Order: sequence, then C-alpha cells, then structure tokens
Amino acid sequence: MNKNERTEYKREYNKDTYKTVKVYIREEEYPEVIEHMKTRGYTKLSGYIKDLIAQDMERTGEKSNKTVNIGRDNIGTINM
Repeated sequence: MNKNERTEYKREYNKDTYKTVKVYIREEEYPEVIEHMKTRGYTKLSGYIKDLIAQDMERTGEKSNKTVNIGRDNIGTINM
C-alpha cells in the first residue's frame, strides 16, 4: 500500500468511524482554557473534552460499560 492509498484509507476510516464536533471558544478565553487543560495534565484539547464528557456521564449514571476513557493520567487507560 503506497502513501496515497494509506492516506485515503485513513480518511475513509475516520469518516466512517468518528463524528466531528465543533466547539466555539471566545478568542480571549482560549489561552485560559488551554492553560487550565495543561495544568490538568492534558496535551490535546479533544482528549480533555472527551474526558470531561465521560466524567459527567459517569457522574449521572449514563455511561455504558463499553467505553474507552482517556483518564486523568492521559496515557489512554481503557475501561471496559
């Protein structure tokens, strides 16, 4: 599989597997959000947001047993 085929495969896989969600953050608030995210040990905003959603779902009892939780350790802890 050459590079172009691999790229096309990944693009199709991501399109079929994931849903893109936009989050609007005011320009002046963005640095504060990023700084807070980093102090919590995250390097990617998407991981931080996914973890916040998972924590909220867990707190409200809506989280299913078959989930992948990034976790506060930010190393990809998998809870099944």
